[in-house]
Amino acid sequence: MKLWTEKTHMLLSYTAMEKDRGRTVYSIVRGEMHVSHALARRMKMSGAISVSGAPVYANFTVLPGQTVVADVGAVETPCDNIPETGPIDILFENDGLIAVNKPAGIIVHPSRSRNSGTLSNFVAGHMAAAGCIPSCHAVNRLDRDTTGVVLFAKNSHMKARASAALADRNVVKEYAALVYGRMPARGVIDLPIRRLVERNMLRVVSPDGQRAVTHYETIRVLKAGGSEVSLLRLRLETGRTHQIRVHCLHEGHPILGDTLYNTDLSKSLSQTLGIMTQALHAWRLGFTEPLGGEFMMLTAPPPGWFLL
Repeated sequence: MKLWTEKTHMLLSYTAMEKDRGRTVYSIVRGEMHVSHALARRMKMSGAISVSGAPVYANFTVLPGQTVVADVGAVETPCDNIPETGPIDILFENDGLIAVNKPAGIIVHPSRSRNSGTLSNFVAGHMAAAGCIPSCHAVNRLDRDTTGVVLFAKNSHMKARASAALADRNVVKEYAALVYGRMPARGVIDLPIRRLVERNMLRVVSPDGQRAVTHYETIRVLKAGGSEVSLLRLRLETGRTHQIRVHCLHEGHPILGDTLYNTDLSKSLSQTLGIMTQALHAWRLGFTEPLGGEFMMLTAPPPGWFLL
């Protein structure tokens, strides 16, 4: 099974083998192509499935050697992201996915109050300039001031496949952070997190929260601004909102530049060092690429100031 683009269409194809003799195209679309029931139904009703170049009904049975093609772009829901020209640092791109190195100070998704100038707008603009349907879907999310790897899918089918890949137990989500003080050499922070107050974005460690697990390793301890600063490598076992920021603060080592989760000492040191945004970087994202089936590791170099 493969996916490719042809002008504004995004096509999945599968060539039937002897074992597929007599199977319906619907079973192949749902099985080998991993198309959701809802998407397969829309494709069936719009005539977006063909065999050897001719449109067919979903109950058409295939013979070995025949190629089933499903045009997922033909039934793609229009994207709300307005294509815009903007700077994006592309780390990886194929026919289904695009990964970028997100800078600080930019949000990933448009919102009710802001529908332009987001990373999604810029990715949609990049796709439109390349002649693709500007339908991009963020697969993972980062806070406004967190930098690093953000993965986008180029259609809803790939969004579902990539989301499943990032939910797999073998996924790797590694971050780098600069925190106040001397952190222990390594450890595991296994502390539940919940909202501080309903409808409030702040999170806190609390016994009645959701389980949150962060693994960390101290890469080195630096002397800076008259204090010690630890450079950490962190790996998420769970993915709670603000998890690393909350865990580091709870351990007494808040992330430098963090305006929500801090102490007077960490704020003072951040000002002394001129760190104006939180020093948290989504460094590596590893997952099984849905189309090729191979494990891939995306790596984003941190901002130049990050290493002091």
